[in-house]
Amino acid sequence: MNVLLAEANVPYDKLFDMDQINPEFQRADVALVIGANDVTNPAARSNPGSPIYGMPILDVDKAQNIIVIKRSMKPGFAGIDNDLYLDPKTAMLFGDAKDAVGKVVQELKKAA
Repeated sequence: MNVLLAEANVPYDKLFDMDQINPEFQRADVALVIGANDVTNPAARSNPGSPIYGMPILDVDKAQNIIVIKRSMKPGFAGIDNDLYLDPKTAMLFGDAKDAVGKVVQELKKAA
């Protein structure tokens, strides 16, 4: 994932290790997930029968609200559905990430 972020010109000093960031999600009002599949799937923690069980994930499901931006409902590399998408706290926003984030920012500015 760090390689993808580097390609998007995200400065390395702005990144957090999972051990650093995971405790913060339970205090977050909103977690914005862009295109991540397996790395946000709570089945890795809760479903011993899942092929990703035991894999380290970002604990975004512990935030008060989750917004997921994706192009489609296609599964990730593991080829399985993401339980996060069924969480009642999760809202799905389909489309190009740059456009979708721009729309979210516009709506937040209107609401402020």
